[in-house]
Amino acid sequence: KAEREKEKEEAARLAEEKERRQFEMQIEMFRKLPNPAVFLDVEAEGENDPLRPAASLKPFRGRLVFELFRDVLPMTSENFRKLCTGELGNGLHFKGNHFHRIIPGFMAQAGDITHGDGTGGMSIYGPKFPDESFIHKHKWPGMLSMANSGPDSNGSQFYITLKKCNWLDGKHVVFGQIKDGLSTLMKIGKAGTKGEGMPKQLIRIVDCGEIDREAVESLRLEDRKKARRLGRGKSPSPIRKSERWLPGGSSSNGHEHQSKSDRDNRDHRDRERSRRRESTSSKAGSRSRSRSRRRDGGRRRNKSSRSRERERRRRRSSERRSSKKGSSRGKRRRTSRSSSR
Repeated sequence: KAEREKEKEEAARLAEEKERRQFEMQIEMFRKLPNPAVFLDVEAEGENDPLRPAASLKPFRGRLVFELFRDVLPMTSENFRKLCTGELGNGLHFKGNHFHRIIPGFMAQAGDITHGDGTGGMSIYGPKFPDESFIHKHKWPGMLSMANSGPDSNGSQFYITLKKCNWLDGKHVVFGQIKDGLSTLMKIGKAGTKGEGMPKQLIRIVDCGEIDREAVESLRLEDRKKARRLGRGKSPSPIRKSERWLPGGSSSNGHEHQSKSDRDNRDHRDRERSRRRESTSSKAGSRSRSRSRRRDGGRRRNKSSRSRERERRRRRSSERRSSKKGSSRGKRRRTSRSSSR
C-alpha cells in the first residue's frame, strides 16, 4: 500500500510538472506573437427624466477597440482575449454582460460574468489568478486594467480609466489600452454617478471578440483623416505619438519590429511634420515683421541701420559737448584779460 501511494504521488507530481512546463511553453509562445486586438460593442438604453427633460440620457451604441499587452502580460491578456471570444464556453464570455459601476471622471467597470453586480467573476484559470506585473501604469484615459479585491485576486472583472489614475499604480494590473472608440467611452462615463457609481442607464456588451490588427490601423487612419477635415490637425486619441501602435509592432518596442515600408512611412510623416512646423514659424516671423513696420511708420529698418543711427547720434552729441567746452574756455580768457587791464 505504501508503495502504491508513493507511485500515485509521484504520478501526480509528474503530471503537475508536465502541465506547468506546457503552460510556460505556451506563455513563451504568446510573448513572441504580435499583440492582439479585441472589441466590445456596447449598447445603452435611454433614460427619461420628466422633471428635467434636458438631463435625460439618450440611447447610444458604439464600439471600443483595445490592444492587449500580450508581449509583457501574456497570462492576463490571454484571459481577457478568451473571455471576449467565448471560445471556452461554459459561460466564460463577456457577451450580455453590463457595466455595473461607473464613476464620472474616474472609471467604468464591468466583467462580472457570474453575479453581474461586482461581487463575482471567473477567469479561464479558475476563480482567481495572481497579479502578473505592474509594468504598465494608469497614465491616461482608456487604460484597460483588472479589477480585484486585493493582491492576487484577479478574475474576469475589468475597468477602463476615464482619466489619469496614478494612485492605482502597483495595485491593479494594466494589460491594455484603447485604440478606437474614445468618444463612446466618454459617453459611458457620463452615464455614471459619484459615490457608489450606480449607472443611470443600462449599458450592455451586446457583442465582443477579436479583431484584426490591420482593421484597427485603418480605423486609426480614418480618425486622423476626420480630425484633419474638422480642422484640428491631430488625432483625437489620448495616446502619445511615441507610444502609438504601429503595424507589426508591440506595446513596448513597436519601432523594432516595423517593416521597411512602415519605417519609410514614419520618416515621410516626420519630414511632413517638420516642413509644416517651419512654414508656420516663417508665417509667424512675417507677421511680427509686418507689425514692426506698422509701428515704424512703414519704414523697414534692420539691426545694422539702427546701430548706425545710434552711432551718428552719439557723434553729434559728442561734437555739441566739445563745442560748448570750447566756447566756455574763450569766455574765461576774455574775462581774465579785461581784469588784468
